[in-house]
Amino acid sequence: MAGKNRNFVCVRLVAAVLAIVAASAGKAAGQVFTVVNNFSGANGARPVAGLVLDNAGNLYGTTSMGGSGHGTVFELSPASGGAYTETVLYTFGSSKGDGSGPAGTLVRDDAGNLYGTTEHGGIYNGGTVFELMPGGGGGWIGSVLHSFGNGTDGSDPKNGLVIDTAGNLYGTTYHGGTKKACAYAGATYSCGTAFELSPVTGGGWAYSVLYNFGQGSSDGYFPWSSLTLDAAGNLYGECVYGSVYGKGGLYELSPGAGGTWAERQLHPWGNKDDGTYPYGGMVFDTQGNMYGTSSGGGGHGGLGTVFEFTPSGKGWLEHNLHGFGTALDGQFPESNLIIDAAGNLYGVTVNGGTYGYGMVYEITYSPINGYLETVLHNFTGGTDGGTLSGPLVMDSNGDLFGTTWYGGSTTSCIAGPIPGCGVAFKISLSNSKVRR
Repeated sequence: MAGKNRNFVCVRLVAAVLAIVAASAGKAAGQVFTVVNNFSGANGARPVAGLVLDNAGNLYGTTSMGGSGHGTVFELSPASGGAYTETVLYTFGSSKGDGSGPAGTLVRDDAGNLYGTTEHGGIYNGGTVFELMPGGGGGWIGSVLHSFGNGTDGSDPKNGLVIDTAGNLYGTTYHGGTKKACAYAGATYSCGTAFELSPVTGGGWAYSVLYNFGQGSSDGYFPWSSLTLDAAGNLYGECVYGSVYGKGGLYELSPGAGGTWAERQLHPWGNKDDGTYPYGGMVFDTQGNMYGTSSGGGGHGGLGTVFEFTPSGKGWLEHNLHGFGTALDGQFPESNLIIDAAGNLYGVTVNGGTYGYGMVYEITYSPINGYLETVLHNFTGGTDGGTLSGPLVMDSNGDLFGTTWYGGSTTSCIAGPIPGCGVAFKISLSNSKVRR
């Protein structure tokens, strides 16, 4: 099966050196960095997605492993003294037809229900869309809204959902659909879909495929990113492969009459020093400009970019804001960016940084110097965690929260490039290091 080639740059350090590095990392970065939860296996392991906040400051997320071995949904609640208390809300794989391996960031509706996807499991083992509803006595009730892999409905969803004001859910599947001749590593696979789940009056959900990717040589395929809605109801996303240069494409899906949707390729990736292989989705600012990342490409060794698209007539104009890959910079940005009220961008890289295990960064604009990257934290792969792919979330105080795949407690999850089952972290911004 075609899948993501995770590029782990494992810095091999002896235990004594790693301990010294971990002890000094926070001071070097000049940030207030806090681990708010260590995953240990029973309470979840390997969180690859980001977190979502409610109005009370509670954080919700998923782990791709742990629990009974198929992943969990958890809540982190603020406690006294700045601590957080973890509660496992749901453990996957507890019943036949349940999902397995949640990988995308959750979405939350106005009633407090949580929605997400799993890569595997379900009736046909092609993944699921699931819902968690708050129940009595503090419990949560889980249900599968759709099981993928039944014909041409799609399979293997890699990311989370987006919800509109009517409660409709939108997402993508990496494989499946009607087009079945998309190339990867010398073989061909089904090309992926974009889908919608709509609530039905009286209960239940209606599933529909909005678009089958891989239609022609210039179309993208293998959509990994989550979708992003604009004010007009159009959806935007990224395909990792295909399009004109074979290295992915940015696309738009627009609703038409009678429930139809039309796809338009907005930008093919891979031309000269352009970005390549985008895994993250898009984010809009208040002026309607779009921002995102590519995991490869750029002018500094092909280790990724941060980019902007501005509306230009009936099309979009691309601006490369930052190229990764210079000395001690991050490598392979693969998640969605977030944007604050001042227009500053925040993101993470899978690898790179001072110690090779990824970093959190900020992109700001200066009329004199242009766009500048600020390193907010370099991960050591020790007790602070390491390797990041889930997007950040910012609370009302301007604090950032995120997760790491690895690191943290070294007494659990010893298999992998570094010990530890991963952490959830908080960064309070102050005294950052600026890189031009």
